[in-house]
Amino acid sequence: MMMIRFFTFVFMSSVMLMSCNNNETSNNTKDKTIEVADSTVVKEGKSIAMSSFKILSSKLKSAIKKGGPVAGIDICSSKAQKLTDSISLAKNVKLKRVSLKNRNENNITNKSEASILNSWQADLNNNKSIKPKIIRNANQEITFVAPIKVKHQCIICHGTDDFVTPEIRLKLKEHYPNDKARNYSEGDLRGAWVITFPKDYFKK
Repeated sequence: MMMIRFFTFVFMSSVMLMSCNNNETSNNTKDKTIEVADSTVVKEGKSIAMSSFKILSSKLKSAIKKGGPVAGIDICSSKAQKLTDSISLAKNVKLKRVSLKNRNENNITNKSEASILNSWQADLNNNKSIKPKIIRNANQEITFVAPIKVKHQCIICHGTDDFVTPEIRLKLKEHYPNDKARNYSEGDLRGAWVITFPKDYFKK
């Protein structure tokens, strides 16, 4: 009788232990899978991109107001990357701007970014609208990629020789000897904002 009770106790203990382990595994799996709606990612991505644009644009406009377009080039070459890095830190994201025709060496695309930009350009060539893209990787990081289009005020440094003065061309060559970001028209696809959210970013 004692032996039967002993085996019964062992069996029940094993079942309880297995149950606990299963629950723990289930909970861990649940913790590792964070579902985030695309609309949430788009809203947050657009917010960060817009606030970043306003900060960079404000610095650029201030420099141009004081010293003209040439002063703006000095700001872009010396301050833009530092400002982008500080925004990344403040927002707890990885933030960058990329282009197929980059001016700054830090703005070169990777394979997936180039693919998106080429796809957008093909759509624009066919008079189709373009929308932000969302990339989810195996590490549960979420990357938001949004198009940047050329605005009217950008033409003085990114346009054709009809708009870019010899003085500005000389200054651009001084700061960016391998510059590819020229001959744009207003409304052209300039590049993309790329914002990568860490896996726990939306776990609030």
